[in-house]
Order: sequence, then structure tokens, then C-alpha cells
Amino acid sequence: TLIGASLASLGLTAWIQGRDASGYFTKLAAMVAFACFVLNLYMLGQIFNVTPSDTVLLPWATFAFLLAYRYDLRLLLAAGICCVIAWVSARVGAFGGVYWLSAGEWPEHYFPVGALLLAVPMLISHRRFAGFEAIYRVFGLLCLLVPMLILGHWGRGSHLDIDPWLIEGGYQVAGFVVSALAIWMGARRSLNDMVNTGIVFFVLLLYTKFFDWWWAIMPKWLFFLVLALSAILVLVVLRRLRGRGVPA
Repeated sequence: TLIGASLASLGLTAWIQGRDASGYFTKLAAMVAFACFVLNLYMLGQIFNVTPSDTVLLPWATFAFLLAYRYDLRLLLAAGICCVIAWVSARVGAFGGVYWLSAGEWPEHYFPVGALLLAVPMLISHRRFAGFEAIYRVFGLLCLLVPMLILGHWGRGSHLDIDPWLIEGGYQVAGFVVSALAIWMGARRSLNDMVNTGIVFFVLLLYTKFFDWWWAIMPKWLFFLVLALSAILVLVVLRRLRGRGVPA
């Protein structure tokens, strides 16, 4: 039944595309086809008692990418990228002797796929697909900056065999550097997705440092005053970036 549903929904997507000028119903049908495909493989594994494996993420990602590029679907592109992120991080963990379901417990496993995703829009042109390059860049930055934000306050989650305090300090500095580079590169190339992502993480890192430095020693009114002044400074920076032609 699920195999028939997958094939039927895929055929329905192709049929609707030629009759749907808006593309709305085509996208809905494509998402239904992807959901049926995911459930199909999952249920086959349950029926035949197949040992859970990260390998299933590859056909899911492949099907999502095929639908995304065939029907210009950014949501399915994001789904395919998520599958790739999960698979690469699981493989990186497996190479280090970590069970694939536990790969998410080690944030550093996401760095390779983050670099890979950032490289895709640089190497492959997506002029025919509006918004695809931005999705690759945002997910690439997330795979770099989220682990840095976590490791900046949880050094024991790193594979590095050094003092956790040094690990946390190093990743905090790395987070500031990477987010600042994202803002600079985005402003230089007029890529508002990079600018906004970089600003969000720069502010998060800055506010967490404010909390570490001053929450225990400052009067609370003064602490929030400093936060407000820093927020005003961020708004000034955003206005300057907007003046340079980078929408924020």
C-alpha cells in the first residue's frame, strides 16, 4: 500500500504540474510524495526487522533533492540537506568509533558537513532556483556556529583531550570570528542571509558572555541597561549595513 501511495503521489505531482499555474498544489503533492517515500522505507525496515542504520538517510536525501530541483521546492531542499547533515555527522562519528545514533552528542561531527554546504553555492550555480543558495549557506553556517555555541559552554562535549576550560574559551573565540566573517562576507557580497545569520549568532555569543561576566556582580538594572545599549549598537550596525545595500 505504501509503495503504491509513493508511486501514486509521485505521478500525481507530475500530473498536477502541467495544470497548476501557481505551483502551490504541485508543491503540496511533492511533499506528500516525499512523506510517503520516507514512511515506505521505514515500514519496510520494520516489517523485515532490519537493523536501524544511517544508510536510509541517503535515499531519503536523494529523493528530496530530486523533487526539490525538479519542482523548485525549497522546503524539500531543506529536508534533503537535513538528511545529508545527519548522515555525514553519523559517518564522521562512526569513523571515530561512535555509534551513529549517538553522533549528535558530539557537536564537532557537524563541522565537515557545514564546510561542505558552504562550498556548494560557490561551486555550483543555482541561478534557475531562487533561494536555493541561501538555504545552503544558512544550513552551512548553522552546522558551524551552533556547535561552536554549544562547545563554548560545554567543553566536555569535544573530542579534544585538553582542559575543558581551554576548549570552551577557544570555541567562544572561534564563534565570534566565524560569525564576524559571515557578516563581513555577506555585506561584501550583498548576501543578507549570511549577514542576518552572522548577526544572530554574534549577538547570542555576546549576550552569553555578558551573562558570564556580569550577571553575578552587576546590579540587575545595570546589566539590562548594558544589554539595551548593546542592542542599540546592533541596530546602528544594521542601519549601516542597510545603507550599504544589504537588507537586514
